[in-house]
Amino acid sequence: MLTIKTRLKKHYLPSLFLILLFGLFLHFIWPKRDLITIVTDTTGYVGILALFISLLIGPVNLLLKRNNPVSNHLRRDIGVVGGILAVIHSVTGLFVHLRGNNWKYFLNKTDHGYTIRLDNFGLANYFGLISVLLILLVLLSSNDYSLKKLGQTTWKNIQRLSYLIFILAILHSVYYRVVANNHFLIFYLYIPLFVIVLLFQNMGIWIKLRDKKWIK
Repeated sequence: MLTIKTRLKKHYLPSLFLILLFGLFLHFIWPKRDLITIVTDTTGYVGILALFISLLIGPVNLLLKRNNPVSNHLRRDIGVVGGILAVIHSVTGLFVHLRGNNWKYFLNKTDHGYTIRLDNFGLANYFGLISVLLILLVLLSSNDYSLKKLGQTTWKNIQRLSYLIFILAILHSVYYRVVANNHFLIFYLYIPLFVIVLLFQNMGIWIKLRDKKWIK
């Protein structure tokens, strides 16, 4: 079992370096964007990629016939990094489009009060909100203490919320691209990410069923 010090050195510090490097890259290609926009974009893109990678580790281990324990420190740490980035993205994102009017992300003002915003922009924000609330639950349980207290079955079920979080994050991203009338990333980033995860997860399920002799 890896110690906290080792995990910081092997997992978290390299992740921090890559995040900062990607942020500098975005600043270089978008020099006119302010800091909060760069932070929001960096945490958004890297966060969803970290979640994507964390969902592939289990199936890849099964495909390569490697040990695939309930709790894998690499998978957990990458997921934690992605979760933290998603939370930062959600907070900073509130100050990018409608600064000073954050309620407009979720509500429409009418002559009779307020209504839930259900246009593409509103749906994007609600998908993001639900996603980050689930992320907070997963983050709070992503430690050895929670694993011991909750037991493997309950703990694993909470961690499996990552699949739903990923779907919500993809929907959040797609709806934002639709609002921005920029479909390039939808077809060349978000849909491929979703398809790859779906493919690998199904392969992982097939291998588990085969090993249990449910599939001949």
